[in-house]
Amino acid sequence: MSITKSLFGTTPDGQRVYNYTFTDEKGQSAVLCEYACAILELNVYGKDGRLYDVALGYDTLAEYLEDHRNFGAIIGRYANRIANGKFTLNGVTYHLPRNNGVNTLHGGPHHFGKKLFASELHDDCVIFTLHSPDLDEGFPGNLTLREKAAFTDGTLRMSYEYTCDKDTPVSITNHNYFNLNGHGRGSILNHTVTLNAERYCRADDGMLALAPAVSVEGTAFDFRTPRKICDGIFAYSDDVIRARGGYDHCFELAGHDPDGSASGDVTGITLEVRSDLPALQFYTGNSIGHCRGKNGAYYNDYDGFAMECGQFPNAINEPSFPDCVLRAGQLKTSFIEYKFTCR
Repeated sequence: MSITKSLFGTTPDGQRVYNYTFTDEKGQSAVLCEYACAILELNVYGKDGRLYDVALGYDTLAEYLEDHRNFGAIIGRYANRIANGKFTLNGVTYHLPRNNGVNTLHGGPHHFGKKLFASELHDDCVIFTLHSPDLDEGFPGNLTLREKAAFTDGTLRMSYEYTCDKDTPVSITNHNYFNLNGHGRGSILNHTVTLNAERYCRADDGMLALAPAVSVEGTAFDFRTPRKICDGIFAYSDDVIRARGGYDHCFELAGHDPDGSASGDVTGITLEVRSDLPALQFYTGNSIGHCRGKNGAYYNDYDGFAMECGQFPNAINEPSFPDCVLRAGQLKTSFIEYKFTCR
């Protein structure tokens, strides 16, 4: 396994931004960037012996700076939605920017996916570091986040550790969009998906997850056995229609291995997702729109999906969800792992 560093671009204020290319023993590779700690490429073998880049993205730093789809980006301080852009913690009410209707999405418009991380190259990994100051996007406390990224044998593992000097809600995830037939090669509707979840959260008209989580039994959200994405979408359930005709829902993970998986119908590439986090947001790219991606590709709705492992949405305001508060001085850790194989 090898890791190489290269210049990706320069920010408008003159800061240099570097990429890291991880190459495994078989010649597969992952490219990660200091900006947004973003995954730029995931090149893995299909059943025909060719390498396919299964991550949606852009060619240039300038495009990532303007991106609102969060291609490949880390998300924080709080992934997903917080109701009405506010929460009360230790008797203090904190107000956040409302960037998704009345709600706060992904920690606000200037979330961690819009930040430049420091980086350190080691023999077998890269460590990315971000310091988020007190009241950054309204969240209390000076928080330090580190991501250790490593790629070997077709597996990208992102290990996180975070600490803060005040109590604060934290939910860190990765927002990569996958197309296991290769980015720019059509929709993911015929991908086959499995989610090891017995319950999911219904959502209101603003796609805010509602408590309590309810059974997937007999619904379009039952992925306990493999099913094609299109089979669920074309079931036309009210919950699917509300999410712009696709999935954008939180699933309560059951603790089985793996947490989720998906397979491309053309390449035979299979992704397995693992984490120690309690929930997974399954999103089928319902609002990608029409945009130019990397290597001259164009992306449309349903051309990529995301499996975002994290805390439950709005858990800071919903006591029935697992506790999401990082206590002052506490060191917390979590991980997200993407493993690629070919059947």
